[in-house]
Amino acid sequence: MESVPNHLKPFFDPAIYPHPAEQIEMIQTHISWVFLAGEYAYKFKKPVNFSFLDFSSLEKRKYFCKRELELNRRISPAIYLGMHHICRQGESYQLDGDGEVVDYCLKMHRFSQSDLLNERLNNGNFDAAWMDALACDTAGFHHSSAANREIDHIALLQNHIALNLDAASRHIGTGLNRQTIQSLTQFARRELATLQPLLEARQSDGHIRHCHGDLHLKNITLIDGYPRLFDCIEFNDDFSTIDTMSDVAFLIMDCDAHGRPDLGMRFLSRYLEFSGDYSGLKLLPLYLFYRATVRGKVACLLADELEGEKRSLQLSEAADYFELALACTGREQSSLFAIGGLSGSGKSHLALLGCGVERAIMIRSDATRKRIAANHPDLELYGNQMHINTYNAMFAAAKTTIDAGFSVILDATFIHPDSRLHLKQLTDSSAAPLHFFWLDIEETILREQIKKRQIAANDISDADLHVLDLQLEEYRKPAETWVQFLTSNSIWPRSHSR
Repeated sequence: MESVPNHLKPFFDPAIYPHPAEQIEMIQTHISWVFLAGEYAYKFKKPVNFSFLDFSSLEKRKYFCKRELELNRRISPAIYLGMHHICRQGESYQLDGDGEVVDYCLKMHRFSQSDLLNERLNNGNFDAAWMDALACDTAGFHHSSAANREIDHIALLQNHIALNLDAASRHIGTGLNRQTIQSLTQFARRELATLQPLLEARQSDGHIRHCHGDLHLKNITLIDGYPRLFDCIEFNDDFSTIDTMSDVAFLIMDCDAHGRPDLGMRFLSRYLEFSGDYSGLKLLPLYLFYRATVRGKVACLLADELEGEKRSLQLSEAADYFELALACTGREQSSLFAIGGLSGSGKSHLALLGCGVERAIMIRSDATRKRIAANHPDLELYGNQMHINTYNAMFAAAKTTIDAGFSVILDATFIHPDSRLHLKQLTDSSAAPLHFFWLDIEETILREQIKKRQIAANDISDADLHVLDLQLEEYRKPAETWVQFLTSNSIWPRSHSR
C-alpha cells in the first residue's frame, strides 16, 4: 500500500465505497491524491502550503473542495458529482459517516486517462471537430462569468512573467539558452509597456473574468464522446481571474507545443466567431509567450526535484517551451485570403485546410450573420440588409485581425461584385496581400453536397437547394484578374508554393 495518511488507507478497500469498486488505483500529484474506484474517482487535497496555495488546515481543505466543485460544475457538471466528508469512529473511518470529520473529498465521474485530449492527440486518435465544441463551450463559459474590474490583473501578469523568467535564468548554462532568455526578458519589458493602455481597456471593457486558468489539452477529457473541460484553478484567484484572451491562449499554445497549430487556429477562429472578441487579438502574442513560459517554469521546478537523466530530460522540455515562447514573439507579414463560391462548393472545408498552413484566423459569413443577428431582431436573417450588415461585420473583423498582426481567411459566397470590390479596398488600405480563391464547382456537385449537408445536420450553413437556385439566377462568374479559380477544395492552393 502506498504511503498515505491513515484516514485514506481504507480507500484502497472496496468496502468503504457505496458502489462496486474493483481494482482500485491511486494516483497523486504534488497537491492531491485521487482514488479510482469503479465508475468514480475520489479526490483529496494534500495538507500542503506553497507560495501559491494553502491546503494545510481541515477548514481550508473543506473550503477549497467546495470551491473546486462549484467552479468546475459551471463547465463540467457531468464530471463533478459532489463533495463528501470522511469521519473517524474509534479506529475506523467512514465515508459520510458519523463521528469526527477528518477530511473532505470530491466525488467525480471516472474517465479513462486514454481519453484525455493530449493522449488522444499523441496516439493519433483525435477528431479536429472537438475544437469547435470546445470553442463554443469556452465562449459560453466566459460570457457567463462576471467581469472583475477590481483586481490588478496587469501587476499580477507582470509578476507572473517575472517569476517565470527568473526560474529560467537560474538554469542558464545547464539546459537553457542565455540569448533566448535575454530576448524573452526584453520582449516582456517592451510589450508590457507598449500594451499598458490596451491592458487597462480590457478591464474597463469587462474582459477580465474568472476563467479556467489552466486550459490545456491534459485538462480536457472525452465524456460520452464529447470534450469536457475540467480541473479549473480554484486555489488562487490570481491565476484564474484573468483576461479571457489569456485563457484561450493557453490551449492555442499547447496545440503549438504538440506540433498542431491547425488545431489551435481552428479553436481560436471558432471562439472568436462565438465571442466576437477580435479586439483582444493584439494581446494574443503576449499571452502566448506568457503561457509558454508558464510551462517552461513548471518544467524547471520539476527538474529541480530530479537528478541525472530525468533532470536532463525535464530541462530539455523546459528549453523547448522557452524556445516556443520566443517563437511567439515573432511577427510575420499578414495576408488576407478569401474563398468565394456558390453554396455547397466546399469553402469552409478549404478554409480549414488553410488555417494551420497560413496560421490564419477563419471568419465565416454564416457564423458572423448568426452572431450579429441578435443586434438586428427586425431584419430577416437572409434579407438584403442583413447581407450588407454581415459583410460589413466580416470586413471589420478582418481589418482588426490584420491590424493585430494575424492573417485572415474569409469564407463567404462573394457572389455580388460589390462584396469583392469592398474586399479589394480592404487589402489596399491595409497593405496585406490578397489571395482570392474561387471554387468553380459543377452544379450537380453543388446540389449533391447541399443534400449531404442537410442530412448530416452538422453544418452552420442554412443554405438549401432553394438558396442555391436563387444564387444561380443572379450568378455571373467573377471577371476580376486577381481571382484564382479552383476546381477542387481538397488541397490548399498555397501549401506547395512556399
